[in-house]
Amino acid sequence: MRPYQVATAAAIVLIAAVAMFDSRAAFNPSAGTSPGDVGARWYPFWAATIMGIAALVVAYRSLAIPQTAAGVFEGRKSIFAVLKLALPMVVYALLIGGIGWRTTDFTYTVIPPFGFYLATALYMGVFAWWLGRYKIWWVALISVAFPLVIFAAFEIGFRVSLPKSFLYTSGILPF
Repeated sequence: MRPYQVATAAAIVLIAAVAMFDSRAAFNPSAGTSPGDVGARWYPFWAATIMGIAALVVAYRSLAIPQTAAGVFEGRKSIFAVLKLALPMVVYALLIGGIGWRTTDFTYTVIPPFGFYLATALYMGVFAWWLGRYKIWWVALISVAFPLVIFAAFEIGFRVSLPKSFLYTSGILPF
């Protein structure tokens, strides 16, 4: 048993329970929707349900299956492996909204906001090429297809607007 796995799974189950409780209004009819249509409001509930079930499976497996008592970080190599995943995620989050600051008179922009879709294309492409070692045509396909599917699901299907890029405000891209 690894206590940190059980504790992490318990925290995720708690977060999922709160999200499910908070999104319970998705099942109440509301004005402005057609009969039986809940729109995009059902998504948080079912996403939290799936996340909670997956966390329960992780907790069960960590309790039921014997595991070796090896340490989590066994040297510098494993720390760098974690950093290879963590640092690009931080850069991805910064790229979505851009990097800059605002004063009373002027806005200084170091990196313009890439928005959710362009940042996702860049993030997926870099990970497919750098960590996945995929061929360039797979990288291109992943970088284009994944953001387009997300765009279709959220903007068209759910009618939920995600952060847009500086190319959207210029009228160059629809996202």
